[in-house]
Amino acid sequence: MSSFFQLFLAWGLLLVFVLMLYLVDKVNVIYQGYASPDLPKTYNDGLFGELSGKTLWDAMSGIPVPGVDAKFASTLKPHYEPVLRQHIEQVFMEGLNHGKAGTAGVPTNNRIIPTPRGSVESWLPMHHLASIYQAGVDFAANKPEDLLRIQQSLDQVTAMIYARTGMELNEAYSATLLVQTEEEESGQMLPPPENELMINAPAPTAEAAADPVLQPDLNRLKPFALEPALATETAEAAPMQEEAKPIPA
Repeated sequence: MSSFFQLFLAWGLLLVFVLMLYLVDKVNVIYQGYASPDLPKTYNDGLFGELSGKTLWDAMSGIPVPGVDAKFASTLKPHYEPVLRQHIEQVFMEGLNHGKAGTAGVPTNNRIIPTPRGSVESWLPMHHLASIYQAGVDFAANKPEDLLRIQQSLDQVTAMIYARTGMELNEAYSATLLVQTEEEESGQMLPPPENELMINAPAPTAEAAADPVLQPDLNRLKPFALEPALATETAEAAPMQEEAKPIPA
């Protein structure tokens, strides 16, 4: 009888211990729910699964990634091309802005690229990124003699990136990136100030001064300009002259 009572007591103590652990865990969960600050939710693109950053680049480049099927990786390439394009364009524009500001530096390998389903972390090799970034910096200098070199460098490095990923490059990046903005074009088309036009206005030539068509005769225009006034004065003076005549005897 005593052994049965001891066994019952042991099971009871064990049950109480498990119940206490459960209650402590629930209290911690409730406390963390109230104590943690409201952080904005981040939505990641689940299309690529666990692939992000360098593992995503390796899978798209044909490098075996543990736990990722090669056929599955090949089906993701049409969805990876917009991510790759945004990454390249962002690095070029960063170099362009830094070149204009005179704060050129070194780009980073990783970038968060937005997608229609959220965002994905993209990674590119540094030697490719450095060439794209430097093309933006050189283009900011606005030197026409360097334009061909910048175009060749940008097209070569982007073609190499697409070749490594096995994707087709339908349009060269230089056709869309190496263009002037609308603000620059409109600024070049602004007319000079009016006083500058008056100062820099060319003097009339001798032929223009001698030509009667280009240089109208002002004396010939005077009768036409004065004729209405003369007619009015004559009409007003006529009655006065008639009234001034003496009455005959």
